[in-house]
Amino acid sequence: MWYNCSMTQRIDVYIEHKHYQINQKYSYLSDEFARIGMRVNVNFNNQKCVAFVVDTHAYDPEEAFPYELKWIEDRIDDEPILNEELLDLGLWMSEMTCTPLISCFQVMVPKALRMSKTSIKPQMEKWLHLEMIPDKVTLKQAPIIEALHNQDLPATQLKEYSGVLTGLIKKGIIRAYLQEKNYLVKDYQAHERPYALSPAQIDALEQIKASSQNVVCLFGKTGSGKTELYLTLAEEAMQDDLQSLIMVPEIALTQQMVDRVTERFGTDVVVYHSHLSDHERYLQYKRIQNNEAKLVVGTRSAVFLPFNKLAMIVLDEEHDSSYKQDNMPFYHTRDIAIKRAEHFNAKVILGSASPSFETFARAQKGVYALVELEDRVKGKLPHIQLVDNPVSSKQRLAKETKALIQEVIDEGKQVVILLNRRGYAPVLQCTECQRTVDCEACDRPLVYHKNDSSMKCHLCGHSEAMPRQCPHCGSTNLRMMGLGTQRVEEELQEAFPTARILRMDRDATQVKHGHQKILDQFNKHEVDILLGTQMIAKGLDNPLVGASIILNVDVALMKTDYRSVEDAFALMLQTAGRSGRGDGEAHVIIQTDLQKHMVYPALLNHDFKRFYVQEMKYRKIAQNPPYTYLINLSLFGKDEQKLYANALHIMQALQDEQIKVLGPSDLGKRIHVYYQRILIKGKDLHYMRKHLMDVLNREVKYHKWDCQIDVNPLKGLE
Repeated sequence: MWYNCSMTQRIDVYIEHKHYQINQKYSYLSDEFARIGMRVNVNFNNQKCVAFVVDTHAYDPEEAFPYELKWIEDRIDDEPILNEELLDLGLWMSEMTCTPLISCFQVMVPKALRMSKTSIKPQMEKWLHLEMIPDKVTLKQAPIIEALHNQDLPATQLKEYSGVLTGLIKKGIIRAYLQEKNYLVKDYQAHERPYALSPAQIDALEQIKASSQNVVCLFGKTGSGKTELYLTLAEEAMQDDLQSLIMVPEIALTQQMVDRVTERFGTDVVVYHSHLSDHERYLQYKRIQNNEAKLVVGTRSAVFLPFNKLAMIVLDEEHDSSYKQDNMPFYHTRDIAIKRAEHFNAKVILGSASPSFETFARAQKGVYALVELEDRVKGKLPHIQLVDNPVSSKQRLAKETKALIQEVIDEGKQVVILLNRRGYAPVLQCTECQRTVDCEACDRPLVYHKNDSSMKCHLCGHSEAMPRQCPHCGSTNLRMMGLGTQRVEEELQEAFPTARILRMDRDATQVKHGHQKILDQFNKHEVDILLGTQMIAKGLDNPLVGASIILNVDVALMKTDYRSVEDAFALMLQTAGRSGRGDGEAHVIIQTDLQKHMVYPALLNHDFKRFYVQEMKYRKIAQNPPYTYLINLSLFGKDEQKLYANALHIMQALQDEQIKVLGPSDLGKRIHVYYQRILIKGKDLHYMRKHLMDVLNREVKYHKWDCQIDVNPLKGLE
């Protein structure tokens, strides 16, 4: 075949397939000019596949290859969708997480670009422009004329006047036109600082700026003013025409942070999280790519936005497990942020009242800078009281708890109640055969939801009607066990019939902007009691909260995972910190049957350092992180017996003097697929990764096992 070598390229690509066996470069020929970071369609194993271009070469027909080079089918992108920095990040991330490179590339690209072409069809919306002011304005027309007098508005903002608008448009008084839909187009007006920085905040700010280390652990008690430091640093970056990223662990917190930002210095902020539509995320992505915005507030996925001039990345509540991706690629946002900051010579601020042990240990050793804020800016820390759970299973709220709630409501203040389990009852059990009603696909108990009388699997999402008899023995004697937010909500309604009660959990916030609607009601004092799961423990800043109630925490304290006590302490400390941010006394009640548990002496004094020193002793004895590293290897398949045999085989292959191999542990079934987990523990993470991949490359080559690797997992073997 004749080639025009001056026009032909040999390009190296990674095929868009997540299997470990094809996680390697493949070469193709292209007569269309391709650049690194673009995508092309190729024929791979007689299938049309998308591939990312990672290198290009002038084609030499004399160069020998072990296989015949094929031509690409076509080029998908006109411009690279991944720049050089993100490509390098993907290569590093693939190596660090033992993940196929293509998985790392895919997580960097918004969903709207994960299609066959990057030509995104713009979404249009109708806007209104006032052409003239009529001589006579009716009462119904007046609000419309006033609204449009100095500005054009989207028609959705005046939809309540649709009938009157139609008439005005017909008369030529108002002109309607189409404009590409944007997100957050408000022209915010700047406001002065709500307060001047305290001496402690000024000192902390200077320490951050003077630090020679790029990573700073900002350790400050709840309400100590960490957010104001973030905003001050972001403002200084914007004045230098640089970009900042402020990350929060929960979608519920993004709008709160956006409100703080706009109140602070009135700018248009890019918001980026999974509850935006694909098109909204794409528009925000393009604004960052084009350097049109200087400040981003977002959740985990925002760490991959295509920044050009990044000065700072903040991880607020950095201890939160939401920053860890729970499917492939299993990355931690903190690691990605630090790696990106290296490229831009930017600062990373890890802020928390209860830092993760990994972060605080590095700060103690001087790997990270440690900056502390000891005191609250406003209010004082609440008093924490431990109360026994009621003896009666029919009552979930102790008498002391009810008395405190009533007292706080009578004072015109608000109450926050944490119960970290949604639904009505976590278990439905037969009293005859003692078996539970489980999800057939997952072998996990179905959770009863009273609002629609359904049984739901919180793993796979399966839903079915509540059974009238036991599916195992046919008995009609079924009892509900355990505690969920819906059940406590019902008890609160009975105990406080005149109180305004609102529930905030995943079921109550499924609609778009559901989180914000609930928080708006709470912040406007349209709610007396806010009951919810862990999302209410993070970032809620309301001076009217006079009490925090924590329920059912014993479940977390009794887990066998090495990190469970750390997580429980952080959750209780954060929830307690929602109270006492205004004037007057504030109180916290923790209902527990484990009042002698080692976690409470430190918690009662809001003393994270005391808890850290105490818990680290146990970590050292057990040689758990941060004294060691962990890697989870999960094997999965539909044949339970064969999967277990394979797990035993690979566990034997992993045995090595420099590491400890634990398991295999049966993780049960999810959506008809069985899982086995092997835990690798050691002190040399580089060696652990290399040894694991050497074994997998040798073994998986001969056995078609499906597996996932989680380096530095947040859970060990339970």
